[in-house]
Amino acid sequence: MWSDARCAVLLHEDSAVRGHAMVVWRAHVENFSGLSEEEAEHFARVHRAAEKALLEVTGAERAVLLKLGIMTPHLHLHLYPVSSSLDRAAVLAVIEGKVREEREPDFVARVAAALRLSS
Repeated sequence: MWSDARCAVLLHEDSAVRGHAMVVWRAHVENFSGLSEEEAEHFARVHRAAEKALLEVTGAERAVLLKLGIMTPHLHLHLYPVSSSLDRAAVLAVIEGKVREEREPDFVARVAAALRLSS
């Protein structure tokens, strides 16, 4: 959807929520703390632009962030744009992939366009 030499923003295939996306650092590092100051600033700028674009396109009020690295020990941050009215159980159902939202045919293009404008 969007990438540069150091980062990529991808929509996750599980579609737990329409805008479930990941910000992925290209070079191998497991933790945010493993980045240099300048790399961390770049990752943070990309994360901010991705979150802003996802919230804009989905109309969600909140982004839930998750960094595990259990199955893939490589720095990547999951973003789940959700309604601020969701309770803890509903948010956990999203994170655990127990729900699925269909994406409109032009959804990816709209997020990519919003991300380009934000970055």
